[in-house]
Amino acid sequence: MNYLKSPEKAIMLSVMLLMATGLIFIYSVSGPYSQLKELSPWHYFLRQLFWAALAIIVLFICSRVNYRKILKLSPLFMLVSLVCLIWVLFAPSQQNVHRWLTIGFVRFQPSEAFKISLFMYLAYTIVDVKNKPKELKKLWPHLVVFSIGVLLVIKQPDLGTTMLLFSSAVILMFLIGLKLRYLLAAGLAVMIIGGTMVFGLGYEKDRIVDYAASLKDPLNTPDGSPPSRGFYQNRQSLISVGSGGLFGRGLGGGGQKNLFLPAPHTDFIFSASAEEGGFLLCTFVLGLLLIFSMGTLKIANSSNDLRGYLLAAGLGIMITLQAVINIGVALGLLPITGITLPFFSYGGSSLVISCAAVGLILSVARHDKKPLLKHVRVQ
Repeated sequence: MNYLKSPEKAIMLSVMLLMATGLIFIYSVSGPYSQLKELSPWHYFLRQLFWAALAIIVLFICSRVNYRKILKLSPLFMLVSLVCLIWVLFAPSQQNVHRWLTIGFVRFQPSEAFKISLFMYLAYTIVDVKNKPKELKKLWPHLVVFSIGVLLVIKQPDLGTTMLLFSSAVILMFLIGLKLRYLLAAGLAVMIIGGTMVFGLGYEKDRIVDYAASLKDPLNTPDGSPPSRGFYQNRQSLISVGSGGLFGRGLGGGGQKNLFLPAPHTDFIFSASAEEGGFLLCTFVLGLLLIFSMGTLKIANSSNDLRGYLLAAGLGIMITLQAVINIGVALGLLPITGITLPFFSYGGSSLVISCAAVGLILSVARHDKKPLLKHVRVQ
């Protein structure tokens, strides 16, 4: 494909189009929710516009600075993000979860900062001075840091980010050449721990149960009782997507956003937008995400620095998997997780962090052009 000859331009084009399209639909679908909160219909659009401008500035700065200099600060970023993850557990809960910190007029999610800090930290620390991955026995300290962060995210609780971190980390370990038996052992351990937490300790059990029930019959509860919150969200999301048809009901013409579909401008913006833009809009959004993903992989494979390769690949995989999880939830393919659609959903911290990640990917492309020819393998 011609656009892959210039993956930097392809990435920038896809990100800008996703942000612009997201702004349009944030305004279109957030009106009833704004009225419920006694806010201006423009409230969420204007706030997202501000965050978009800030995110573009962050993207530009990160793309111009040599990523090697930024990676040297990754242990500090990791330490700060872990402190914030601990801090947020003592902050006032919102909707029975501890996910947001408010400092002055800034409200952000520490888990968003932890995501990018984690992959910067891993890209920097799992490589030795000879530009080779460290031996397996030397990776354990980094896995301990990863586990501490994930446990803090679980404590919030945040099922979506937990799924994203585990999936992205496994793929990153595969990229550095970790043998399959270690990955399978890690996967088995995660399944055992996850099963114990869900069915033994009750962590997010209602969401798993709701998901299983919705797979059996998306439109009716098993016993005819009033639907639970997770089941209701899944049902309204599917109704919203199915109502869009080929061309959609037109901008502003969606009905599910009228307080039927929860969080139409954040977690379920793909569903709300699908109702107004139809299958064509869904194809457009998925196409842009595909272009972004292929562009990041092209940049990663063109790097002659293992740290640059891992940074670009890790951040690209993280953003792509986040999109996959969000869209999977919207289509009823995954349990309700409460995770945003990158560059598209309303959310300042998510947008800024995602654009910072894009900036780092572009920095790898700018400062490291030669291909990585050596075979990577962890013993």
